[in-house]
Amino acid sequence: MMDGTIDPVAHKRLRVSLIAGSSYDFAFAIVNLIVPSVGARALGIALPQDELYLRFTGVFLIILALFYLLPAIHPGRYLGNVSVAIIGRTLGAIFLFAAVIGWSRPGIFLLLGAGDLLFALLHAVFLTRAEGGNPLRHYLR
Repeated sequence: MMDGTIDPVAHKRLRVSLIAGSSYDFAFAIVNLIVPSVGARALGIALPQDELYLRFTGVFLIILALFYLLPAIHPGRYLGNVSVAIIGRTLGAIFLFAAVIGWSRPGIFLLLGAGDLLFALLHAVFLTRAEGGNPLRHYLR
């Protein structure tokens, strides 16, 4: 619906995409925090010599996963989080694509970047549809 009316089906799809994105980040968080060697082996990348910083990224990914759950639980109150999620996922995709193309990092990062970009696009489409074509209408009064 692009006529200015709120679409409850699109809101439900937005919630599902946010929960999926949250689960994606939470899975990486657990691996980075608890068993980074398993993640490195699965992705075919080398572990850093000092795993502390890699494990610490697990903490941030848990925070990020929780951040994505807020609008899934209460969409009307936390729609701004969805806009931030779209921007963050897009920037993450650009960074991972640049890592492969510009810094000769392993190609698996293209797949991870594509995952981020897919979530950004899903969130953007569902948010736009859910909010009647104007996802920023709550902020532009």
